[in-house]
Formats: sequence, structure tokens, C-alpha cells
Amino acid sequence: MIVRRNRPPLPPKLPRMIVRRGKQAVGRKAPRMIVKRQRGVQPPRDRPSRGPWLHWPGRRWLWAAGGVALVVSLAGAGFWVWSSPFFKVNNIEVVGNDLVSTGTIVGRANLLGESMFTADLATAQKEVFQQPPIHTIRIERKWPDSLRIVVEERKAWGTWEQGGVRYTIDREGVVLGTVPPADGSPLIRSSAAGSKQQGDRVDYQAVDAASEIYDRLPRQLGATVTEVAYVAGRGVQVTISSGESALLGDSSSIAYKLAVWAALRREAQVRGINYTSIDLRYGNRPVLQ
Repeated sequence: MIVRRNRPPLPPKLPRMIVRRGKQAVGRKAPRMIVKRQRGVQPPRDRPSRGPWLHWPGRRWLWAAGGVALVVSLAGAGFWVWSSPFFKVNNIEVVGNDLVSTGTIVGRANLLGESMFTADLATAQKEVFQQPPIHTIRIERKWPDSLRIVVEERKAWGTWEQGGVRYTIDREGVVLGTVPPADGSPLIRSSAAGSKQQGDRVDYQAVDAASEIYDRLPRQLGATVTEVAYVAGRGVQVTISSGESALLGDSSSIAYKLAVWAALRREAQVRGINYTSIDLRYGNRPVLQ
């Protein structure tokens, strides 16, 4: 048996408790708060009181006013450019003309003093194109105040003789005038009456046929063309250096007609047949005379 001596009696036992230190133990739980701290200390700003006369418009109104001012400025600048004499046609350059004078072309175009922006180049081109020697025309703007007119004139191809007068024509049969073309150019004699003016067109069938005849006949027949005639109501007739002539009619199948003529010519030489003319208007049914 163990006996403890001289010790005071123990106090009564209390119930066990868990105490959390460092946090509120009594009362309501405070709501959580997020505090943003600034880097440095800034003094409070004192905003001056504004009177009604110091009221400023909103940002939208400022943008609107600026846009209106910009539009007005651009419109004013555009009107100045549009009406400024700096953009009036003061100079016209003409290139490629020989038969038609520069003054005539500039006058027909009628563009001097016009605005570079509104000048009607299409109408000017049509007016200049009315000149018979003009084959093609192009007008270009050269800013700020000049235009360039580029023309291509018709080229003399041959001669059309009618009523004792010889007219120079181009490959399309347009009469260019009475200036003779180069030596050795095709010559077509027409039996039609009357005269021709610059810009008139002669029979295109005769021109097409003559062009092919002068090109093919020397090679196919071994002869030289002395005359190509246009007989009203009958068509094209060609005469060669040996005195023979052939009536070809229109300009269709010229190569075939010449080939038939060459074959008959060889056969006539073999058989000793003499003829002065041959009618080839009907292709494979030639008629010798």
C-alpha cells in the first residue's frame, strides 16, 4: 500500500476544451474583405466645382464634331481641286499623224480648256475618227494638265481608177486622196461612172480579189499581172502579160479559180488551143473564148 503524504487535495476535474488562439472566439464572424493596396501614396485630388458655363460635352459629341469638320475640309479641298485652273487641259500632244494636220486633230477633239476630270474623251475620239485617213485613235490623260492623242493613219495600198481619175486607196478600199501610192502598187480600173471623195469606199469585192490575185497569180501561172479591172455587173477581170484575160467574178475561191486557169492553160498549150479569154465565174465549169 502506498500512502501520499503532505499533498493538498486535487481540485475537481473540468470538461476538456479546445481553444483556438489568434482568432476571434467570441461574437459573429466578420465578413471577408479584399483590400487593394496601392504602390505608393497619392494625395487626394480636389476637383474644382464647375459652373454651368464650364460644362464640357461628352466624348461622343467631340468625335462627331471632329468628323463633321473633317468632311467639310475634304469637301472644300475637293471643290478647289475640281475647279482649279491647275487641272485644266492646257496642252495636247498629237502622235502618229502625217496625212491629217495636228491643228485639225486638236480642233476636232475640242478638249482645250476642259477639266481633266470631266473631259469627254470618248466623244473626242469619235469626232477625230471622222477624218477618213484616221484608222485608229487613242487619247490618254497626262496629269495634271495635258492630253496625248495617239493616231494610226490608214496606209496607202493601191490605186482605184474611175472616170479617168486615179484615187489612192488602203487595203479596206477607203479613198485616201489623189496622191499616188508607191511604185508597183496594185491598180484596179473600174468601169463605173462618177467620181470619188476622200473617205468613200470602193467595191470591197474588187479590192479583196485584186489583193489575192497580185499575191497568187505570179506563182500559180508563172505570169505577170498587167491589169485588174472591175466590170460593173460582171465582177473582177484580170489580164496577164501574155495577153490572156480571165473573168473571176467576185472574190470567193480565188485560189481555186487560178488553179483551174493554170491547168487549162497547160492543157491548151499541149493541144495547141488558142484562146484570148476564159470565164471562171462558175468554178469547175470554165468557158474558153
